[in-house]
Amino acid sequence: MRSPKDMEIIQIDITNACVHKCSNCTRFCGHHKKPFFMEFETFKKAVDSLDDWSGCVGIIGGEPTIHPEFEKFANYIREKRIGKKLELSRMPIHDMLKHINDSFSLKSKAGLWSSLNLGYYKHFEIINDTFSCQLLNDHNNACQHQALLMSRKELGINDEEWIKKRDTCWIQNTWSAAITPKGAFFCEVAGALDMLFNGPGGWDVTKDWWKREPKDFVDQLHWCEICSGCLDVPKRISNDGRDDVTPLIFEKLKEVESPKAQKELCVIHQPEDYDKTKYKTFTGGNDYMEAGGNVRTTSENRNLYPKSFDVTNKENLISFIKDSKPKDWIILSSDKNKAQKVAKYIKDFIINPGCLYVCDGIPVFNVLALSIRDFINKSDNLDSKNISGYYPKDKIIKISIPKWYNNILSIKNKNKRKVITVLGIKFSKKTKGSEVSK
Repeated sequence: MRSPKDMEIIQIDITNACVHKCSNCTRFCGHHKKPFFMEFETFKKAVDSLDDWSGCVGIIGGEPTIHPEFEKFANYIREKRIGKKLELSRMPIHDMLKHINDSFSLKSKAGLWSSLNLGYYKHFEIINDTFSCQLLNDHNNACQHQALLMSRKELGINDEEWIKKRDTCWIQNTWSAAITPKGAFFCEVAGALDMLFNGPGGWDVTKDWWKREPKDFVDQLHWCEICSGCLDVPKRISNDGRDDVTPLIFEKLKEVESPKAQKELCVIHQPEDYDKTKYKTFTGGNDYMEAGGNVRTTSENRNLYPKSFDVTNKENLISFIKDSKPKDWIILSSDKNKAQKVAKYIKDFIINPGCLYVCDGIPVFNVLALSIRDFINKSDNLDSKNISGYYPKDKIIKISIPKWYNNILSIKNKNKRKVITVLGIKFSKKTKGSEVSK
């Protein structure tokens, strides 16, 4: 086992509410009768307790971006851990999976774990101003989640074998310690189990809590007894939605009125049928993703793409905002044809709602932008002729539509699928957007 002081990451669990109910989730999402949302003062105390710790402080859930105070949390952790706004994810993103692999690193002072949902889109700007460490996984893939709710005593694992397995658990040795609303824990799954089963809570979140050594974990090791993270147990594709459990754990889930247990979304494994030679536990922190080919998101996940484009001109912008109450992107142009061309070109890129994009001289901006949202809400105060004046210079991004794109727009074939390759980019009449040719 590792001391938290020797870890790369310590997580702060700000909520166990989630948009998913994945199989064998490490936060047991779907089993909670009522999710929690950490209070800001608790979060502040958690961040402050790690002032002298040099690793990455992560914000995790559940899905952290749906916490109602997520923006406040992100601002605080950036001020404390980073000290300045970062300049990430501002250029249009054509391939999100490549962007994830190329752009983010664990070597950061602050991190975010998210499932790339609409909450991420809502907070896209502040996320990429704050977190250079982002572990993103939309769970619409074939990643494998190992069973966590199969107790070792039910499976007949003797004490000697158990202690060896427990002390070399891949989760505790490669993942993180954690802080929940109920205290600090030597293991993030132990913290989640304490929340699920109404446990006694963790250590007080004091300045040096993270310096504890494995010999100090004794008062929390009882959670390991009902966790199968270190055992040779079944795995399941994450989006299957069912959990693998043993009978006594299933009874405990019913006692806490688990919605998943009530909806028969648990696969109960009888101890007499257990064959430990049939399965093999994970050993590394990324094994669950490697089992799915390390595919964290695909072009089919449209959560981060533009939702809509409204077109108006500078003279009518204020009245348009009052009457139409736009929710997403606005294109400022008096030339409808040019505006439509801009919309067609950028709709299949992921673009940062916090930036002002000037595409061939035409401004494109989002009502979610931190720079302008207050003025959008009070449109009488908006200087519609000087939109760029609201944005810092590093968030004004100039882009140009390539000349060859006019040829792409002219391709029309109603009878058959027509594909051409131009400059290494393949465009398909019957597929959404574009993909890099292999």
